[in-house]
Amino acid sequence: MIQTKKVAELNRDQCLRIAEIIRNLKPRKDFYQRNYLRVEADEETIFRMHFFAVAICHQTYTLHHPKLNLWGWDFIEHVFAILAKEKSQLLNPSYLVSTDSSKLVRQLKNWFTYDEEPDHCTLDRPDERVALMQDAAGFVTSEFKGKLSSLFRSSKGFLIHSGTGLYEVLPKMQAFTDSQQKKSTFLIKLLMDAGLITINDPENFIPIMDYHMQRVLMRTGCVEITDPDLRQQLINRKPQNSDEPIRSLCIEAFRIIADTSGHQVTRMNDYFWSLGRSCCNTTTLCHDHRCEKEPCTLTQIIELQAHSRCIFQDICPGAILDDYRNLWQPMVKTHFY
Repeated sequence: MIQTKKVAELNRDQCLRIAEIIRNLKPRKDFYQRNYLRVEADEETIFRMHFFAVAICHQTYTLHHPKLNLWGWDFIEHVFAILAKEKSQLLNPSYLVSTDSSKLVRQLKNWFTYDEEPDHCTLDRPDERVALMQDAAGFVTSEFKGKLSSLFRSSKGFLIHSGTGLYEVLPKMQAFTDSQQKKSTFLIKLLMDAGLITINDPENFIPIMDYHMQRVLMRTGCVEITDPDLRQQLINRKPQNSDEPIRSLCIEAFRIIADTSGHQVTRMNDYFWSLGRSCCNTTTLCHDHRCEKEPCTLTQIIELQAHSRCIFQDICPGAILDDYRNLWQPMVKTHFY
């Protein structure tokens, strides 16, 4: 029998410690009332806005609007809210299917600039993102006559339901083929936050997992890298062929943290994505005494009276050990997250 080398493991006790810290934290109400979730448009347009925004949202390291101080997903929210208000053809499945991809790439790049100059576009891999939009539009057109509202209603609010659940239908489109359902779950969460859908089988949710959250869970010791070679590669940010088993262990860590803390598993995204994006990135609040983003994303989402120290600082090995604090998420090229 060939034995596979174990490179990482789950630290359940540390997950329980982290869960106790976030148990009494509360999201800010205004975060769920932000403009993007309250765009005034017809229901179908709102479904399209969320759907295509999530379809193109992955690895937005370079995406930045310097004049508005918008980074990554915030910039995507800003653009797609405008597209919805203007009922842009970029949200119309039939237009996406029938329009040459090179034209769509130019249009998309125009939106993701700070001065409408395509050469100043900070959204990388635009051809790939347009291809994902066109593929999804083709599926929605052929299977649901171009109606995103029909796709979501057909699930009857289930993730798994004899082939009609959202976890069963969404992966038929290239943008949502991730076996860990990151984009699917994120999309569903947004639709729930916007009051558009409810889910009848929340026990089937797979926690949202992206690179920011993997970094936090490794640095806090919830997921321990046990292979010295892999640990050094992560510290050196060496490209990897795969992010497994780290990503799966991180997902399991979130299940434990959610169950113990009493927070919904989909809310783990709000706590850990915001912290990884701002407090525990290239700059770390525990070591550099400032956050990567200003204002700090965590304080925009979570109710905090003060934020001079990281919320996990007292129990996080990364706060005192370089060997943990310098860990970086697996550097893989993917459109899953």
